[in-house]
This record gives sequence, C-alpha cells and structure tokens, in this order.
Amino acid sequence: MATLPSYPVHWDHKTVLAAVETAFGEGAASLAGVDAVRLWDVTWTPLEADTKELPYVKPFNGANASILLNKRSKLSAKVALVGAGTGGTGIPCWDRFIRAGGAVRAQVAATPAATIAATATKTSGAGAFTYTRTTMFGGVLPRIATLTCTTAGGSGVAAFTVSAPAAGDQPAYNQTGVVMTTASPFALPGGAVITPDAIGTPFVIGDIFTIALTPAGCTYTPSSDRAGHKSLEMVLTLPDPEDADQVQLWRMLGGRCTIKATGAADDYPYWEVEVTADYAAPALDVEIEPVYTDWPDPLVVSTENTPVAQLFGHDVVLETFGWDAGNTVEYVTRVGRKGARIQDAKAMFSAKIEAPSMSSVDFFALCTSRAFGAFVLQHGSAAGEAVVLRTDRWQLDPPKPGESKKDFMFDLSGKAVPTTEGTDWSIFASAAA
Repeated sequence: MATLPSYPVHWDHKTVLAAVETAFGEGAASLAGVDAVRLWDVTWTPLEADTKELPYVKPFNGANASILLNKRSKLSAKVALVGAGTGGTGIPCWDRFIRAGGAVRAQVAATPAATIAATATKTSGAGAFTYTRTTMFGGVLPRIATLTCTTAGGSGVAAFTVSAPAAGDQPAYNQTGVVMTTASPFALPGGAVITPDAIGTPFVIGDIFTIALTPAGCTYTPSSDRAGHKSLEMVLTLPDPEDADQVQLWRMLGGRCTIKATGAADDYPYWEVEVTADYAAPALDVEIEPVYTDWPDPLVVSTENTPVAQLFGHDVVLETFGWDAGNTVEYVTRVGRKGARIQDAKAMFSAKIEAPSMSSVDFFALCTSRAFGAFVLQHGSAAGEAVVLRTDRWQLDPPKPGESKKDFMFDLSGKAVPTTEGTDWSIFASAAA
C-alpha cells in the first residue's frame, strides 16, 4: 500500500454557533459570526440513534441488517457564567441556552425610564411633585429610595433625607439635607438621578415618598409551558483536510438542553449544558467567521468577585456552589411528531461551606424541621458583571459533614420548591449602559 498524505484536522480548531429558532426544528432566521459561542470541554456526538434489527429467520448463522431510528445529535460544553456586559443588547451571551433549557426572560433596559419608577409613592403627608427620570439606576439589586421631608417648603427650600436599606454588598444609603429644586438634579441611590418638574403642593415636615429602583438586565425564571420552550439551531464547523476553501459543517435543529451552573473558589464559574437535537447530514460549506466581541471574560470566584453568599439569611464562607435546573430532556418520536422536549424540571441548589457555629445557624435543625429558606448567590459586583442566583424556598437534604484542607465543612444540597408555576428560582444577569 502506498503511503497516503496525512493532513489531520486539529480537533480544537472548531467553531460552534447557536441561535434561537424561529419555530421548533425550522432553524434560526440566520446564522452569522455574532452567533458564535465561546465554549470549552466540548463533547460532541454528531449521530446517536437506536438500532432495530430486521427480524428475519434464515438457514445459516450471521447477523441481520438493521435500521436506525430516532437519529439525533448531542453536544455538551461549558459556557462562562458572566453578566450581560456593557452596552449592546443588555442580554447575556448564554441567554440562548437557558431559554432552550425551559426558562423565560424578562428584560429591564439600561435606561432611566426603565430603572426608575415613573412616579413617587406617597406614604404620608400633603406635598406632591412630578419628575423626569434623568440618569439610570446603576445598581445590581432592587432598592427602594425613601424621601423624608425635614425642611418644609417649595422649590429650592424643601429638604429631604434620602435613604435606602443595605442590599447585598451595597451599604445602606443615607443622605441628609438634600434640597429639592425644580429643573435641578436630585440624587438617589445607585447613581440614579431625577429632575423635579413641578411641586404641586408645598411639602411639610414628615412627608414621606418612596421611589422604586430596578436594576437593568435580564431575569430568568422556569416555565412549565412546553409549547413555549425555545429551541436552538446549532452549527459546528471543522476544517476539511483536503478542501481549503470550505469547512465541514454539522447542523443540529430543534435543540433543547439540560443546564447547570457551577462555581468553585479560585476558578471560573460556568454553565454546563447538554443539547439534544435532530440529526442533520453534514456538508461542505463556506466558513462562518466567528465574532466573540460581545462575550465578556469570566471573573474567578473569590471574596472580591463573589460578594454575596447567603443561606437561610446567613452569610457563609463558601468553597463551591451549584445550581441545576433539573431538566429531564427526552427525544420523543410519534407519527406526525418528533423532537427533543423537556418533560420535567426539578431544580436543585448546592453549596460547600465552612461549618458555622450552631448558635448562628443549625442546618440539621433546618433540615429535620423541613423548613424553607433563601439561597442567594451573587457573583460579580459591578453592573454588567453580576449574576444573581436565587431561590426563596430552598429545602435541605441531610447535610453531609466533611473536610477540605483539614477544615470542617458541610456539603449542603436541596431542592427549590415552588408555590406557584415559575417561582422555583430566578437568575438575574446585570446589564450596564
């Protein structure tokens, strides 16, 4: 046999693109370089199928031919857990995966009108005023600004104490003697600014108003509406060993996924996704040049970068955290219908922490009493960087004592229990203008 020329393809020289489909199994409106996704630890099964052997008898030994059923593709990978970034759409790059994992999105634009309530709520007093929302709220967690009149009067005279309780890693806000003047800026917490337009009734001492401040970004919650679950078109390309002008293009349609989040101290946090989709035959095609400019780099999990780790309302010393949507994804075929679908979702949260004093919090008592409590994890401090994972009804499994570097630790895990549809958990990705 003659020696064959060898031009092996480099396995790491792959590009993966993904976009939400216009309708299930019909592909995205288009795929372009901006649809490229930054992944690592990619495991790819281009063709997975069930085999069904032809059941013929014959007068000799040997195998019967078989056919392939339920042809599907799978791709699993890790995706950086990052915020929605600065500028751009205000939507995090991993949005496509969590929505194909059964979540719905609610977005608050990075604008003054979206992040500051249109009117103040009067809780007591006679005064009244209107305002224009001038500078957006730049915080990561929602806050309520309280304006308490301390000097009576109208424009240029009335003065207020502006306050807000602490939120996450942000300290309480308290500014005294803030004079309200029409057509002049009036500062609120988190960099928000309003400009009073008119004071209808002069203020008296003791007048109290509140103004709701909402962070910009996207909040994701689970949905049980299977018809509304989004699906993905994914394309994986690899160089062709003999055709320099084209690439091998492998297409996946109708993709739905399991999705988890994991973080460990001194490491990058990430989503772990496994997409199941319809198989499509590969082809040679022109390469789509990937564009990753909208993908921010992740921040390592650390004291500085992970400012909030609270379990049942108590701050904890955290080594690892985890969240799992708990999706059961099955590929179902019937006459007239086929595809991957999310059959169920039972979310779990977990954390490995230093064992606290029992006088502070007794996790064994919380477990045996079947209590519910909050699990709150914020990674990233600044707007555009922060991601907040939360459930308000975390029910503990039995805690598991252990050690890490000779320190007494607890491995804690438990399920998120909804009271109504979609209240199991929320994940917020902060955005900045």
